[in-house]
Amino acid sequence: MSNKASQPKNFVYPENTAGTKAAKRVRSEANKLTERQREDLFKRGMQIIYGGTGTKETVGAGH
Repeated sequence: MSNKASQPKNFVYPENTAGTKAAKRVRSEANKLTERQREDLFKRGMQIIYGGTGTKETVGAGH
């Protein structure tokens, strides 16, 4: 094994990137949504993440 010196990390980041521009655009679009639209998008996102139809009742704690 050799003990190579690791390269120093670059902590100089650009002010604007494609990601920051996309995030700004998405945030401005999201701010225009109604509560109903937000709820629908949230449910769709949960279906993508966890699967299923989203029609099941919430399971209680079972105490």
